[in-house]
Amino acid sequence: MTPEDSTSLHPSFLVAVNDPLVALDITTTLGEAHPGARIATAEDRPSAQALLAQMPRLALAVVSLSPKDAVSSDFGQALRQTGARLVLMGLDAEEHGEADGYEVLHRPFRTEDLLALISR
Repeated sequence: MTPEDSTSLHPSFLVAVNDPLVALDITTTLGEAHPGARIATAEDRPSAQALLAQMPRLALAVVSLSPKDAVSSDFGQALRQTGARLVLMGLDAEEHGEADGYEVLHRPFRTEDLLALISR
């Protein structure tokens, strides 16, 4: 899925997580919570980074990324430059992300957990 009109007044979200079923669950939840939102999904970092250029009003990104990669990788730096809220997923994120100051979506998660996280 790719973003549509970049002039939209609705929020934009990026979902770039390793598990396609988890990505679908997150995308569905975001779409139900924010009707009209632009939600882009990517299966890997290069695809996700390419989508960033098309999403100037990115509000939130849920990504499979370690806290270290959020700081040191090109993708992590590009995400931080957008000013969007960054929610990390994955084992390293679950073990160290919150201590490093990141929001983390812990697995397994329920729809309510994701909704609580995005409503903060």
